[in-house]
Amino acid sequence: MKKFTLAFAITVLVVETLAVFIFSFFLSENGVEQNVEAILLPPSFSHWFGTDSLGRDLFARVLMGGQVSLVVGLVCSVLTFLVGFTYGALAGGLEGWADRVLMRLCDILLSIPSFILVAVLCLSVQVVLPFESSYWISFVSLCVGISATHWMTLARVTRGMVMEIKRRPFIEAAVAIGGSPSHILIRHIAPNMMSTLLVMVALQIPTNILYESFMSFIGLGMQPPYTSWGILVKEGWNTLSSYPHLLLYPSSVLFLTVWSFHVVIDSLRPTRH
Repeated sequence: MKKFTLAFAITVLVVETLAVFIFSFFLSENGVEQNVEAILLPPSFSHWFGTDSLGRDLFARVLMGGQVSLVVGLVCSVLTFLVGFTYGALAGGLEGWADRVLMRLCDILLSIPSFILVAVLCLSVQVVLPFESSYWISFVSLCVGISATHWMTLARVTRGMVMEIKRRPFIEAAVAIGGSPSHILIRHIAPNMMSTLLVMVALQIPTNILYESFMSFIGLGMQPPYTSWGILVKEGWNTLSSYPHLLLYPSSVLFLTVWSFHVVIDSLRPTRH
């Protein structure tokens, strides 16, 4: 059963990735063009997920929204890793009063409710961005807001691992032969902790997708006419009682994506005996 679940999750991610980043380009016109003669149609062979309030094909819009949600999830995970690893490695390498100051600052940020912090950061970044396009303003503010909220846990784990590894005999030997701190970190410490950190970073992807969807749902993320899974869920929520398919299909795709990421990443965790 476990192997079947893993195989199903991998299949979902592969098919979804191909559909979102390749097939959606062939269907983009159906997801953008309005058709007053096809408003709010139920699912059919010509419109697999039905149509929305403007007559646009919902299946095409789900694929288009997946481009934003998945890219935001991946970009935020990379930014989270860069900031968290750098901050944690610096704290673990310095130790002493500098380590205590850095970790207390990290604790203060962790004590702030994450959704509130993301919302404040998204609004603040949108004000100062120089872009004219609302798409890039929303995209960059989401990436900055989500990344600036999720690096603290990774930093704490990195700091603990650095402090533990640097006391091992092979690190002491590297120090004895004159290795510089940066050389020791890059060549000796980082390789011994990278597998654990990469799993943590991968686990951030589904979390980031949910955060993007939530921010867009409450109006702080992507803005129409652009779309994402959060916007589609919001549009479906507004017409839930009359046209449930507008909420059912985007939310189901969002659920399957997040669930599949968790199943696949969980299988990569090292097994302890």
